[in-house]
Amino acid sequence: MVNFSYFYPPETFPVAAFIDILQMKKHADLLFVALMLAVSFLYGYHDILFTRPGYHHIWRQSDCLSITMNYYQDNRNFFRPAINWVGDKGGRTISEFPLIYFTVAQIWKIFGFHEFIFRLIDVLIVFTGLFCLFRLARDFLSDTFWALFIPLFLFSSPILGYFTNNFLADAPALGLVLIACYFYRKACTLQNNRWYYLSFLIFLLAGLLKISSLLVFIALFLIQCYCIVFSRGEKTWYNRVSRLWPYLGVLLLIIAWYSYAGSYNKANLNGIFLHGILPVWGIDSAARLEIWSKLFKVLLPEFFTIPALLLVMAIFISLFVFYRKINRFFLFLSLLVFLGCIGFMLLFFQVFNVHDYYLINLLIFIPLPVIAFLDLLKRHYPALFNSVFLKVTAAMGLAILLYIGAVNTRMRYYPRQDFVQKSILVNKENISQWIGWSDYCGTYFNAFKTITPYLRSLGIKRNDLVYSTPDGTINVTLYLMDQKGFSDFYIGDIPEDKRIETVKSLGVRYLIINDTTICRKPFLLPYLKHKVGSYLNVEIFDLNL
Repeated sequence: MVNFSYFYPPETFPVAAFIDILQMKKHADLLFVALMLAVSFLYGYHDILFTRPGYHHIWRQSDCLSITMNYYQDNRNFFRPAINWVGDKGGRTISEFPLIYFTVAQIWKIFGFHEFIFRLIDVLIVFTGLFCLFRLARDFLSDTFWALFIPLFLFSSPILGYFTNNFLADAPALGLVLIACYFYRKACTLQNNRWYYLSFLIFLLAGLLKISSLLVFIALFLIQCYCIVFSRGEKTWYNRVSRLWPYLGVLLLIIAWYSYAGSYNKANLNGIFLHGILPVWGIDSAARLEIWSKLFKVLLPEFFTIPALLLVMAIFISLFVFYRKINRFFLFLSLLVFLGCIGFMLLFFQVFNVHDYYLINLLIFIPLPVIAFLDLLKRHYPALFNSVFLKVTAAMGLAILLYIGAVNTRMRYYPRQDFVQKSILVNKENISQWIGWSDYCGTYFNAFKTITPYLRSLGIKRNDLVYSTPDGTINVTLYLMDQKGFSDFYIGDIPEDKRIETVKSLGVRYLIINDTTICRKPFLLPYLKHKVGSYLNVEIFDLNL
């Protein structure tokens, strides 16, 4: 375990982090739960929980749900996941470590197919992580207000608000890291190996879900290395180095998993999911400038509201100004995590033209300098730390941030809602864009959300291969109608005059069209002779008759 005596100022060690009145703890825990429920209602979670995949990144959401559906319907082996887009390998491919996908599928087998179960599990993981952050902050700062402020401040992030009640693995990975950090500090404070190894188990699960979630773990590993080199309590080098085994165990297991995933994909459908890097140096200067522009103008405001982000950066810089008074463990941890965030962004720079969810696990940086700065105030400026004026100001600022987070979250599902339309803090142009995207998805995808019983009534079985067009995503329409087959992903690159014969050679029997205007295309006309059904804007043709 990390020996905190190397980082705390001498007069503050040991820290009595877990001493509090039991009754006060219980009241504070209930207050946290009540506040999270209130914020959830503000964010519209009570409605969103029961919606189908949302419009924002519906492509990636459907990929996650497709893996889960195939576990559920086909009783697949945990280590052999597949998607609805079959390719020439039966759809076999791996994205993240499928712990959540597989677990949800087993729950569906008991209670039936309900997407809200998937959303609810992700919400519970993130909320448990935020609760652990609250407990960590309260134990460290001995102040209920600031302990409540910190997780709510983090949850005001627009991308965290949206992706918590969702299907992607990024937000649950962040939740697991927050849980692991709480257990890690608890173990180091109480010198209890039970909590210590539990924290490593949870770090392992987080890293398996998303490698980006390991930023704080790597920082802790480097700090542990520092402690080993400068340790004065251990006489033998072996005793010092033995502290690294849990860290190395986690890293080796993660390497083993990603090696297996890479070999599995190479033997099956390779290139469906990213299992590598997309670095800043892999593109030309014009492309870099375009991505920089989108990153700063679009993605960063979604990552964290800009005034709040600037405040966090100002606090981070101030830690070095007050270096001699700062808790040096949190100082080093903040610095290392910040450098890790920069490194991650350089390695995956090319995704930041649109994929905001890649930024979610970088949110682990946000609470670190805040906690360190509040600890500074508590120990050296207690009057300011306990100031009613400061707390009221912070509470008002937090309320505004949560309101912005709520508008951004609701806007992606209900852009015409009065709550969104009448907002004065969100750009009206953004709202118009979301209305347009909502209308597009509603026009072309909504029919697929209810078409499955109709397909079965036509005698079309789940494993009868279909070609769904137009659909440039991998799994959106295929997943929504629970059908194996192909979309225009890759297939759309085949010359039109060879496209239908190509999919027929791959076993496709049914052509499913959701935009009747393309029926006039000459390359399709010969294959539209045997219409077997029509459902809203969707027309179905048998290619084998």
